[in-house]
Amino acid sequence: MSMRRCGQLWLALGVFALSAAGCGDAPVSSTDLGENLAEPRPPAATPTPTTPATPSTPTPPPSLAPGQSYWDFNVSPPAPIAFDEAGWDVQMYSRDVQTWLTPEAMDAHHGMNCDGYPSQHRITTYEQMVYRCRNHIMTAIQAEGYGAIALTPDRLLDWSATAGVVRFDMSTFKSSNRDWIHVWISPYDRHLVLPAVDWAAGLNGPPRDGVYVEQTMNGNLCPWYVRNFVVTALACDDSRPLSDRIVLSATRRNTVEIRLTNDRIRVSLPGDSIVFADVSLPAPLTFAQGIVQFGHYSYNPTKCAPCSGPQVANTWHWDEIFIAPSIPFTIIRGDRRYVDGPSGTVTFRTPAPSGARLRFSVFGMEPDISFDDGRTWQVPVSQEFARVSQPERQYWTPIPAGTTRVMLRPARTISWWGQPTNWIARDFAVWAR
Repeated sequence: MSMRRCGQLWLALGVFALSAAGCGDAPVSSTDLGENLAEPRPPAATPTPTTPATPSTPTPPPSLAPGQSYWDFNVSPPAPIAFDEAGWDVQMYSRDVQTWLTPEAMDAHHGMNCDGYPSQHRITTYEQMVYRCRNHIMTAIQAEGYGAIALTPDRLLDWSATAGVVRFDMSTFKSSNRDWIHVWISPYDRHLVLPAVDWAAGLNGPPRDGVYVEQTMNGNLCPWYVRNFVVTALACDDSRPLSDRIVLSATRRNTVEIRLTNDRIRVSLPGDSIVFADVSLPAPLTFAQGIVQFGHYSYNPTKCAPCSGPQVANTWHWDEIFIAPSIPFTIIRGDRRYVDGPSGTVTFRTPAPSGARLRFSVFGMEPDISFDDGRTWQVPVSQEFARVSQPERQYWTPIPAGTTRVMLRPARTISWWGQPTNWIARDFAVWAR
């Protein structure tokens, strides 16, 4: 497996190697991007989180023009509550068998009464891994083997006529070099339920086509380009740790902006006058509308060498998500997170629209599915992916209009998996345009 990266390098079997200093020898401007990669160097020490002098306050909702979409998550509960926003798809994944039903426990930011960091609370279930406090949402995951969270809103980014903009506020404190975030943009029909970088220990790699922004171990945000499953690093100013540019914080959220056209991508922190990349794509994109997935990845975050200071799973804070131009589509989530054992039934909140697709992922066994309470069964259509060595599949299969119940049962082993009674299907949703 090739693990060469710009901004992030890992060795096989999950052993951490080193961080490349980045792409480009000087800070990047919007008109001048260096194309040479800097020499690798060990990652910077994990900084100590800081608290701003005054607490941040939610930004009032903007006055939206047609085609603009915005989520402020403006709910302030007395205790952390599970994220269950209508129109959002939530995927939660941990590779190791012993974590399929119950994730590895960790301490997540905000206390049990939603006090701000450094107050924390213990999470022990998947439902607790994506949660609300203090007018924003958090993602938190600890996975020794490999784990991921993916959040997808029911809006397509549309750059067919003008530049597409994805803007969101995010915390900057990073408590482990093996805990990081991505933002993926890929075609509606050719995306993956759980996209992953090509070297990842689990899942099936990246989608066939797309672009993504990955956080490096320096804390910077660098773009990548995918064409026919081939991943290309784009020039990016990762030469200095983000901690040298701004004061990192677990309680303040900085604005991230991604601007995309058919042949160019720009990634910046506009409020901090930092441009990580403003670069032409290797070839024009083959699609002009794409879904946007916000990813949080964990790969044994407590293990790191050479690192100074303790390494622990991080909590990422997200807020003020803005997508424009945007095109709405339908997401209907199922009533249960997983199916295992001999069979199981998933019920959806509303009937499937015409032309809808059933979307989910499995580990261990390919399933058969039934849309008529088990009277007839069929093989679901899997998504297209490059890496087939993992006993995992991601599905994107037609579902009849009006369907509200789907049954699943294990049918065929995947890859080298030899435990036909041990499998899981998870995170079901119906999508329709």
